[in-house]
Order: sequence, then C-alpha cells, then structure tokens
Amino acid sequence: MRNTLLAIIIVAALVALFPAAGQQRELAPERMPILGGPLQTDGAGPFSFAILGDKTSGGEGKWPIYDRAVERINLLAPDFVITTGDHIPGHMEERAQWNTEWAEYLEHARRLHAPLILIPGNHDIANTICHKFWTDDFGATYFQFVYRGCLFLVLNTEEERFDGRGPVWEKMMAFAEDTLRQQAGVRHTFLFFHKPMWADPRFVKDWARLETALGARPYTAVAGHEHYLCTEKRGNNLLVTQNATGGGIDLSGAKEIGCFHAFAQVKVKDSGVSYDVLEPEGKIWAPETAPASFRHAINRQTVTLDADMPEGLSSPEALVKGKMTLANPVDQRITVRVKIDALDAGGWICQSPAVIEAVLEPGQAQTVPLEFRVPAAKLSTPPRIRHSVLYNSNWLDAEPMPMERVDVAPLYPQAAWRDVARWQVAGPFPLGPIDTSKLPGDPAAANPNFFKRFGPEDGFEPGRTYEGGVGWRAAASCGNGLLNHNAILGTADLAAAYSACAVFSPIERMTHAVMYADNFAQVYVNGVLAESAQSFGAPGGFVYVPIGLRQGWNWIVVKVINNRGDWFLRFLLADPSGDLRLNDRTL
Repeated sequence: MRNTLLAIIIVAALVALFPAAGQQRELAPERMPILGGPLQTDGAGPFSFAILGDKTSGGEGKWPIYDRAVERINLLAPDFVITTGDHIPGHMEERAQWNTEWAEYLEHARRLHAPLILIPGNHDIANTICHKFWTDDFGATYFQFVYRGCLFLVLNTEEERFDGRGPVWEKMMAFAEDTLRQQAGVRHTFLFFHKPMWADPRFVKDWARLETALGARPYTAVAGHEHYLCTEKRGNNLLVTQNATGGGIDLSGAKEIGCFHAFAQVKVKDSGVSYDVLEPEGKIWAPETAPASFRHAINRQTVTLDADMPEGLSSPEALVKGKMTLANPVDQRITVRVKIDALDAGGWICQSPAVIEAVLEPGQAQTVPLEFRVPAAKLSTPPRIRHSVLYNSNWLDAEPMPMERVDVAPLYPQAAWRDVARWQVAGPFPLGPIDTSKLPGDPAAANPNFFKRFGPEDGFEPGRTYEGGVGWRAAASCGNGLLNHNAILGTADLAAAYSACAVFSPIERMTHAVMYADNFAQVYVNGVLAESAQSFGAPGGFVYVPIGLRQGWNWIVVKVINNRGDWFLRFLLADPSGDLRLNDRTL
C-alpha cells in the first residue's frame, strides 16, 4: 500500500512538471512531442544538438549510465536533445502501467537543461493501444520542423501497427515526400526513425522511396533499435544506427563492433555537419569507428554454410552432407570459432567436432565438412550453427539474423532454396491468451486455437470470407524468404494469419521448406498439417518442414501465430531439380 501511494505521488508530481505524461496539453506546432520546449526556431547560424539512444530492452538497472550521459549533455549545452525511441519497456495495454513506466523515464529525463524531443520506438508503441497513449500524452508520432535552416524529418517505423502498408502508413510516407518537396532549399536534412530503414529488410521499398524523395540534397539519417553503433556513407551522406544509452548491450572492447554505451553530439556550422559519438565517461569517437562493413564481415563473411544433396531422406536415418567455409575478410589475423548447438535437444548426430576453430590470416579461407546422421523423426529440428571471431583480443559473437540468414545445419545446397515471391494472406484470426510456459512441449495446452481450423488451411479461394468477415489479400515477400506480416496486416496480438502459395510439381515428390516464425507457425500441405515440423520453439529456431507434393498443383499454407508485437515469417522452399513452378496460377 505504501509503495502504491508513493508511485501515485511520483506520477502526480511528474504530470505537474511534464503534462505530457498522463494528460493532453498544449503542444508545439504539428503536435511535436517535446518536453521543456518549444524550440526557438527563429534565427540562423551554427547550432548543436544531442542524441540519446535507446534506454529499454535489457536496460533495467542501467539508469546511472543514462544519468551520466544527461550530465555530460548539460555541460555541452546543446540547443536541444532528441531520442531514437524505446524509452520504456512498454508492450502494455493498461494505462496505469504506461503512466508508471513513463514516470520513471521522465524522472531522469527532466534533469536535461535543453528541450527533449521524443521519437517513438517499438517498445513505446508496441500496439495500437500504446499508439493512442502516445498521441494523447505526447502528440505526433511523426512530424517535421526546421531549425536554423535545417530540416528535421521524424518518421515512425511503428506506424504500420494499424494496417501494414495501408492508408495509415501511406499517409506518413506522403507526408514525408510532401515535406521534402516543400523544404527543398534547406541547407541540410536530418532524418530520424527508430528502426534503421536503410538496413532492415522489412523496409527496403520504403527506404528506396525516401531516397528518391531526398534526391541530391545532403542529409544525415539516424536510427536506434539495434543498440549498437553502426555507420555507413552513401555518397557523402552519413547513415547512423546509434548506440543505446543505458539500453541492453553485450559490451565489447572492440569499438569496431559498436557495442558500447554512448550518445551523440551533432554540430552544424557554415562549413558543414559534424557527428561525434560520446561515451558518458568522456571518450569521443568518430561514427566511422564502427563501420557497417566490419559488422557485415563478422556476421556474414567469416562463416558461410552450404551442403551437397542429402542421402537417405526416405530412410530411417538420413546423411546430411553439410559444409562450411571459414574466411578472414578483415585486415588482421583472426580466430574463427564455430559451435554446433542443441544437438541433444534436436536429435541430430554430428559426425564432425561440435566445436571447430581456425586461425586465419587476412584473405585466407578454408572449407570444413559438417556432416550429420539424422533419424527420420528428428529431421525437422536442426542444430543451430553459431560462430564467434577473435579480433584484436576480443571475442565477437555473430548476431542472430533470422530475417536474413539461416544459421542451422544446412540440409540442401544453398542454390536449391527458393523464395516464394507471391502469396495470398488471410487474417487476422483472434486466438485468445497464449500460455507460453507450455511451449514448445504442449501447444494444445498453450492455446487450443492453435489447432482450430479457421478455413484457409485448404488453400486460397478467391472471394471467400471466413470467421469475422476475414478474406484473402495478395502479398509479396521482401525477398530471401521474408514475409512481413506487420506490413501486410498491421499488428495483431494473440492472433493468427494464413499465408498460401501454389506449387506445381511435374512429378510426385518429397522436398522440404526451411521455416522461422515470429512467434510460431504450422504448415499445411494440401490441407494436411505437417505435425512433425511445427514451430513452437525449435532448439535451433528454424525447422525443416517435410513437403509432400503430388503431381500437378499443390497448396502450401503457413499458419503464422503472433503472440505480441512484430510478426513475420521466413520461408524458403527446396527445389533441387529446378522444375517447381510457384504461384503462377489460381487453383
């Protein structure tokens, strides 16, 4: 009772200091979410501003880091401060919890002397209810302002929560294009959003559209979300994924990988724009310290997986003939360490060592066999292949990248996997609460609606509607097997959607798909559930789904289940013979 009373007093005090936390207030032009403002945008000449990175998602207990950053920003005396989003843990639907979490954030943020401009992140706006809390309390989720001849264009990557790439998203993109057209004469343009649109495969088309609207103007783009520093230049334009400021990070002494806490100071002068990355304790780094090319090399080039065709797939035990290439793409000697995880849980029997290490000079590469004996009943649960790189006395762990990479034991040659470019999608279908403690062992107990047949399991039927008036809509993959349900349907918590594709096989055959889902998935082939390959928490994340194709046309339907927040599907179909036809007729 005493703690509850104290929380109420704190919230009330912060509402008095910052009316944006808990009630509507008079906001800056275009309802800009600014605390301690408004900005004095008149005038010309040099100025500076600071950028605070993400605070949440593993940032519990890290307020001293944030507070030291605030103290140092105050000494720098910028004109204003702007965030990259993810201020609170979020993901709630209750107003009381929202108020409590924002009260904690603002208790620390109010120590800033300069005005603070807030940008929403996926934790802040995890669903449409949080979106309304934000607009009620803070104002706009996307906006623009001109400060001393420079355009600041702030977009909201979570605007897709409502209808994917529908009218709500289109309104924001049109706003961005109109703003850039009307503000063509500014001396510099700064773009801000939470997720790095230029580097996230879910936003490839959206970023291309912005690049077209930007034209030849000089710009700097800034995002957060990833929590590490990662920068690149496109032309003379700097693109920065800013480090977290008190958010969750696996710290590393190798600054090239960008895993350290920091904020940014940007100075605008007649001579140009400078961008510095400052640790709260004092060290200053150039943004190029952590180049995207280095992260790309560690994640994608040091270990590449491939395979020869497997043997005995129709036998009680198969031989999976994987191989991997270890390479050194950087300018100094490295050690590459590969670990094969979850062998016991997945049931695969490794013929190779479970840990493989190689010391490689710059430019050196070697190929290593990666073979497994796999009981037929265990083929769907491959072990994960993880790798780390010893660089300059620091072990760097390659990050999981399920939207881009398949980091499990390879079943087929890489050239055999095909992206399904076109789908028909039906959903969302409400499922009710999901008891994740029952997963992966007992999905029926976690939610019996996982196994409810809503109707689309049998495949696409033009014009047909299902429970709740749900019908079909055409959808395209983002490439490389990625189907972004946020972009297709918006965010639907505790819900399912069906993604259907037609496959023509000239003969009856067995093949496989490799699948990853955020959060869960099941596959129906010609209306029959592939029971052995349901994705409810596979040891390696990905599953291999047996796909029995009859001669002629077949329907593959993937039921994708979302717990909360973002949802997507990664699905690639093996076509070793190269004679399958995908989605080029309606059955």
